[in-house]
Amino acid sequence: MTGEKQIKGSISSLQDSILAYVTQCPGVKLSAVEGEVGASRTEVAEAIHDLISQGKLRKEEETREYYPFLWE
Repeated sequence: MTGEKQIKGSISSLQDSILAYVTQCPGVKLSAVEGEVGASRTEVAEAIHDLISQGKLRKEEETREYYPFLWE
């Protein structure tokens, strides 16, 4: 159980880092996010997919850029 909690915590932390970066730099591409957060492309892509599913990010399909959904 401890390992599972640790994995979930690191995923949440990665998602928080990605969300913070995309909020600061809207319109970034996957490679820029990958370089900024220091995680593998696969980990970043999965975390971004989860954030999109949660309604926190959106992807512009034509340009492959990521933008935050800001609900204020």
